This record gives sequence, structure tokens and C-alpha cells, in this order.
Amino acid sequence: MYLGCVRAVDYLCSLPEFDGKNVVVTGGSQGGALAIVTAALNKRVTALAPFYPALCDLTGYQHGRAGGWPHLLTERTTPDASLPAQLATIGYYDVVNFARQITVPGFYSWGYNDNTCPPTSIYAAINAVQAPKTVVITPISGHWRFEETNQQSLIWLKQQLAK
Repeated sequence: MYLGCVRAVDYLCSLPEFDGKNVVVTGGSQGGALAIVTAALNKRVTALAPFYPALCDLTGYQHGRAGGWPHLLTERTTPDASLPAQLATIGYYDVVNFARQITVPGFYSWGYNDNTCPPTSIYAAINAVQAPKTVVITPISGHWRFEETNQQSLIWLKQQLAK
């Protein structure tokens, strides 16, 4: 999936309609995760706007906090012989590790009532981003965004395109 997103950007940049400079990725939940991963892996991306990204802080439960969707290692996970291998592998998919590689501006948004992608898991990823970031938190929202937040993101994205 991650490689598919990288290749999708390559393909879009090969089209005659491409302006040669602006590549924006956005999405919510798993799409938010893929926006972060794509921006980290494909340096043609110039801005990103992920909403309530999934796949963040996948090992959070192992450290006493909520882990990200799909909750592979919950607080109920019983350690067995395969756990060390799972922990060694899961980092290759954790969005936190990709967030560290972001170099372009981003608009990040999530809510505090999200039971699918816990806010603590999202904070783990967004705090790892060192590039310029705009963070819009809607405390009462869950695994969705309000139209107001959507409009804010569109205004922000248009400002990025104008630069």
C-alpha cells in the first residue's frame, strides 16, 4: 500500500496536466496515515492535510497508553513467543516513524473523542513532525471532521499552492 501511494504520486506527476510543482496529499483515518507516509516517502509532495490518522503509535499499549488503529497490541495482548517478532516488525508500518521524515508543511486535525484512532496515538505522530505544522483540534469530534474544519483545511491548502 505504501509503495502504491508513492507510485501514484509518480504517475500523477507524469501527466501533462501536472503543473510541475504542486503535489498535495490528504485523507482521513487510514487515508490520513497514507497521506503522512506518502509525504515522507515521496519528496515531490509539497503539502499534506491528514485528518485523524490511523496506524500511529502501534505499540502504545506496550507503554501504558492507547495504541493506534488497528489496535494490534491491546492492553489485553497476552505475551507469547511471537511478541518480540511482532514488535520488531510493527515499526516498519507505524506512522510515527514516517512522521519524523516529513519536510513539508502540514495541516493536522483530530478530535479528543475518537475511539477508533485515540488522540494519544495521533499526538505521538504529530509531535514527531519537525516541519511547519498547523494543528486544528476539535475537542468534541470523534472519528470525523466538521465542515468548518474541512473548510479551514481547504483554505490552508490553497495558501500552500499560492506560495
